[in-house]
Amino acid sequence: MGFSFEVKLFALNSRSEGKGWGEIRRAIKERFNIDPPTVRSMQKWEKETDRRVLNRALKEKAKKETEAIKGQALTTVAEDLLPRLWKARDAGDDIEYEGWRWFLSIVENTLGSEKFKQFLHKYLDEREGKPDLPPVPVIRTQGGS
Repeated sequence: MGFSFEVKLFALNSRSEGKGWGEIRRAIKERFNIDPPTVRSMQKWEKETDRRVLNRALKEKAKKETEAIKGQALTTVAEDLLPRLWKARDAGDDIEYEGWRWFLSIVENTLGSEKFKQFLHKYLDEREGKPDLPPVPVIRTQGGS
């Protein structure tokens, strides 16, 4: 079975962080929901694969996928998000919250409710005791209002 660039990169990055092969296999199984590669296969990747080459290939793949979904994303925003924002505004509701609620619902639908909650709790736990992050300023693009 051939493994994706993502799996190979994950294994190599995990190994470079000092993780053991057993731990890496368990993490691959959990993260990618697949039967993990054998230790021998991963050792072979480690000997034969240049992580920079793998990173470059992954970036190219992401670039192609991004281009493919750009139109779909614009359509989704126009047909789903904008009407929600107008409806919230007309009702006197918080439109910023409505926008984030829409975004978070997409993430939850993608991950599933349990994994979404798990990731959200993990993030919040990691943030505990750290200073609050300042809001990111709105960047106006040319032609924007």
